Amino acid sequence: MKEILLGAKDQFTTLPAEVHLLGRAYFLTEIDNGYQLLSSVCPHSGYTVELENGELECPMHGWTFESHTGRCHNVPSAKLASYDVISKGDHLFALMA
Repeated sequence: MKEILLGAKDQFTTLPAEVHLLGRAYFLTEIDNGYQLLSSVCPHSGYTVELENGELECPMHGWTFESHTGRCHNVPSAKLASYDVISKGDHLFALMA
């Protein structure tokens, strides 16, 4: 796994927060007293999920996703891809393949 710097913890004052890595958008979220990164690619249509008023939504078909887990409200068996995030000192790093 490759560790990719997301930034200092204190720069993420509101979660979920949109972050850009390697030319793609992701959402940094809190889960179980830690952090994770959620993909912005809808598992149904491949369209871009957007952050609207703190909610994750695919505008193509109206699917919405839990902002902490990425689980789809419309189809509970579907979810956004997720990546682990680790904390080192005051910084967060995504663990990407």
